[in-house]
Amino acid sequence: MSRNTPGESHYLTFSTYHKKPYLSDDRICKLLAKRINEAAIELNFAVLAYVFMPDHVHIMVHPHEEIYEMGDILKAMKQGPSKMAKNKKWISTKLWESGGGYDSNINNPFARQLAISYIHMNPVRKEIVEYPRDFRWSSSNWYHTGEPGDVNCHHIQEFWC
Repeated sequence: MSRNTPGESHYLTFSTYHKKPYLSDDRICKLLAKRINEAAIELNFAVLAYVFMPDHVHIMVHPHEEIYEMGDILKAMKQGPSKMAKNKKWISTKLWESGGGYDSNINNPFARQLAISYIHMNPVRKEIVEYPRDFRWSSSNWYHTGEPGDVNCHHIQEFWC
């Protein structure tokens, strides 16, 4: 886990259990999107970009609090969908790989933009879609058209100009 530094964003990656393609299931993605939106309100952070790949998630968040714990934010995003998907018998194992995944602090506009581009290009690199904006479980379309997606995102300009 990286530093919990006020004013910095966090680029996070976390994987499904044993890299199983659980996030190919729209029902699970909807649970995850709903929970991320709830967690953002509860723990006072903004989502700047995201993509739900079949076996992992990339997301950039920007905590608004001076004191915060990324572990709490990750737990809040991941725990609910895992329990619900298992209770509904959509999965037979746990949903997420153990541990915090990858967490990198982003403290300048150039690094932030590079990370957002990487997040949005992931489905293209994996040859799932031809253009980032065509992937349903990504904030790329929102960046291009302004149409809200399943996860409520905030423009990066709100935090750095």
